Amino acid sequence: MFTRPLALKFLAPTVLVSLALVIACIFGAQWLNYLHTNLSRELTENIDSTRAAQELESVSEELVDLLRRDHASAANLETRIETKTAEAQHALSKVRPLANLQREQELVPDIENGFSEYLLRLGKRHQASPAELADYDRKLARQLDQDVVVKCKELRDFNLGEIERSNRDSQSIVSRLNWGLLAVGLGAPLSGLLLGYAMARSLHHSIYQLSVGIRDAAGRLNRELGSVTLEEKGDLPDLHRQLQGVIAEIERVVEQLQQREREVLRAEQLAAVGQVAAGVAHELRNPLTSVKMLVQTGMEGEQAAGLPPEDLKVMEHEIRRMEQCIQMFLDFARPPRSERRQTDLLAILHRALALVEGPARRQKVTLAAELPGEPVPLMIDPEQIHQVVVNLLLNALDAMPRGGTVQLSLMRQAQQANGVARTAAADVKSEYAGDCVAVEVRDHGSGIAPRIRERLFEPFVSSKETGVGLGLSICKRLIEAHGGTIHGDNAPEGGAVFTFTLPRG
Repeated sequence: MFTRPLALKFLAPTVLVSLALVIACIFGAQWLNYLHTNLSRELTENIDSTRAAQELESVSEELVDLLRRDHASAANLETRIETKTAEAQHALSKVRPLANLQREQELVPDIENGFSEYLLRLGKRHQASPAELADYDRKLARQLDQDVVVKCKELRDFNLGEIERSNRDSQSIVSRLNWGLLAVGLGAPLSGLLLGYAMARSLHHSIYQLSVGIRDAAGRLNRELGSVTLEEKGDLPDLHRQLQGVIAEIERVVEQLQQREREVLRAEQLAAVGQVAAGVAHELRNPLTSVKMLVQTGMEGEQAAGLPPEDLKVMEHEIRRMEQCIQMFLDFARPPRSERRQTDLLAILHRALALVEGPARRQKVTLAAELPGEPVPLMIDPEQIHQVVVNLLLNALDAMPRGGTVQLSLMRQAQQANGVARTAAADVKSEYAGDCVAVEVRDHGSGIAPRIRERLFEPFVSSKETGVGLGLSICKRLIEAHGGTIHGDNAPEGGAVFTFTLPRG
């Protein structure tokens, strides 16, 4: 089955050619109608003008005959001359509005002037004596013949020539139309044949290329990476059979991959369990060893004297270490359940600073805070966010065993190339109109080791010898459960910087 782009690819040329033929036919029909209308109008005008000229010529010739007759034998001559003169005036009135060509517009005024001269002389005819009347009429007939009849003949001949020209134009148009129809009749089938041949060649070439690709893919799926056999043949049924074969092979390979993926996942789970077991064993073995040695020391001698207070403090410390280790594994194993309420983030940060103030003083680490003076209310779980802040602060203290400075900042989120940009503490109050707030913990220790930089928030990844590697992973889970993000990287001036964001909604 062809896809829509492929169908359009092969249908587009046919549609374009069909549209071109339709447009050509419409244009040809409109053009023929236009020519036919013009020729009909011109022919009608020429015929009407010819008839009017012939009528005027005929009446004028009759007037000439009347004026040249023998006056002695002519009866009612005066009345007949007046009647024919009126008929000539009527015929001239029909010739005048039909004069639309340049030659007609030149001849009609001459005819009008000649007829006007005839009327002027006709008006003076009564002044001639009976002996001079015959001679006067012959002169009047000569003037009418030269100035009117001759011009009417020229006008008639001109109109007949225009009719002949229109006839020739019509024949020329018919001849060109015949050639055009012949060209369209021959060109359209030839264009269709050429277009069909080109489309067939293109389709055959596409099928051939697709067949080669399918055979090559089938060979690779079968792990036969030898040469691909190319055959300049094949059709759609053959291509369909090849596709069915490739689909079956793909299904087999996908099933194998899924099976191997399940095996790899199972192996990773077993490896994770082994890693967890090793971590638990390592973290619990050291405190248990210390407790065991203290108990064995207290049991030496015939009568146990009991343990001194110093040993009891050591045992209590080691037991607390085991409790913390077990609690960390429990926190990692169970998904966090948030009890969110409207809480001042600033109060949480101050509480975390107060909690780590003692260890920081013992390590000669200075705690610097850039915090706003106004509350920052957020819809969060205060205990979980407090756990995250304390974890980041303790990690910063662990990175500076010989002293230094840990800086805690609260700011608006402003993304830059290397993380979240800092803002001045004096401007923090006006910066909380954004959608997120960011908390940054910066130390001046040795920074993040390159080997764990990309896997910083993965479980069981730690740069500390006694660390389990679950603290940052738990922090990431808690922050993401709040809809925020957490990021850690080395600072350009040295040390590490960790930043997490929380939405204000």
